[in-house]
Amino acid sequence: MGVAISIIAIALTLALSTLLWLISARYAARFVGRERVIMNWSFTGEPNSYASPRVALSVTPAIGTATLLLIGGLVAFATPLSERAVATLMIVLAGVALIAIHAAHMHFAAKAADR
Repeated sequence: MGVAISIIAIALTLALSTLLWLISARYAARFVGRERVIMNWSFTGEPNSYASPRVALSVTPAIGTATLLLIGGLVAFATPLSERAVATLMIVLAGVALIAIHAAHMHFAAKAADR
C-alpha cells in the first residue's frame, strides 16, 4: 500500500506540474510581439513589475514544479506510511492553488494593454 501511494504522489506531482506548463503554452500566443508582460500589480491596481514574455510564461510553472516536486517527494518518501494517503491531498491542494494563481496571472496579464 505504501509503494502504491508513493507512486500516486509522484504521478499527481507530475500531472499538476504539466498543467502549469500547459497554461503557459495556451497563453504564449497572446504574448507574441510584446516586449514585456506585467508580472505584478500594486494595491492600487497599477502594474509595478514587468518581464519578458519568456520569463512571464516560465517563472510560475518552474517555481510550481519545484514546489510540487518537494511536496511530492516529502509525501512519497518522508511521510509515515500511516499518514501517506492523507498527506497526498496536500499535493492536490498545493497544485490547485498554483494552477489557479498562474491561470489568473496569465489571464490578467494577457488582458492588460501593452505599456
